[in-house]
Amino acid sequence: MIRRGNWLFITLFFCSNTFAYDIKPYLNQSPCEDEKLNLVFCSLNYQNKEDSLEDTKILIRRLKGTNPFDEFRNLGFWYIALSKEEEREIFKPAPSFPPWQVPQGFINSISKRIKSVYKLIIIDARGYVSCSELSSLAKTSLIMLGKARYKDENSFTKGFLHELGHSLGLRDESPQGEAMLCLPGPPNCAVTRQEAERLWGDLVGKDSRANYISGCCGNKNYIRPTIASLMNDPDKAEDFGPVNERYLRHVLGIGP
Repeated sequence: MIRRGNWLFITLFFCSNTFAYDIKPYLNQSPCEDEKLNLVFCSLNYQNKEDSLEDTKILIRRLKGTNPFDEFRNLGFWYIALSKEEEREIFKPAPSFPPWQVPQGFINSISKRIKSVYKLIIIDARGYVSCSELSSLAKTSLIMLGKARYKDENSFTKGFLHELGHSLGLRDESPQGEAMLCLPGPPNCAVTRQEAERLWGDLVGKDSRANYISGCCGNKNYIRPTIASLMNDPDKAEDFGPVNERYLRHVLGIGP
């Protein structure tokens, strides 16, 4: 069974014609420039627009209340409202993982509209699969959230934060086998103790939560920095942990 956040993929974009759709800044805020973080929310399989907007609102509120994003002032939020006909034309079920094919024309048209890189967040109201690309702030990438897999609002928002972490470069800290699709590496999964000391050894002893914990990226012998974080088991963690937060602060430009 596919578990949230344990599968990462490189998205394959397929060419297709798309409809003229409505993409606009969420709550009419100003768009962000290239060096900022733009999040584009697109709903799928919702019964009505009001429900999809409410879920978008819930995710944005949780993000703004989570370290270190609560310190970051250059967040840009966008919302795409698609008709049922547009959904059927744009999103095609994939024969294998990931669950949906996303056309290149759709990706390009969003880039043309907001004139910046972005994270496209597809919220599938009927879906049970959540996944994301291991990417970076400087690259456009895709996040898929299967809303039906989450038991409540808390797990839904934590699942979103987990996938967003991947899209900004954080590795999967789960020691379970499904996480093997995520290769180990900086900043938060080391193959050896020596590598772990190089990556976050300066925090060990200074922060009570930073340590050398067995298991990440689906291998019990790899080493992660924290017992519980949103990149390990989101349901049992409240934050990203000190090592991941330091990394995020750095890539967002709000810390050393």
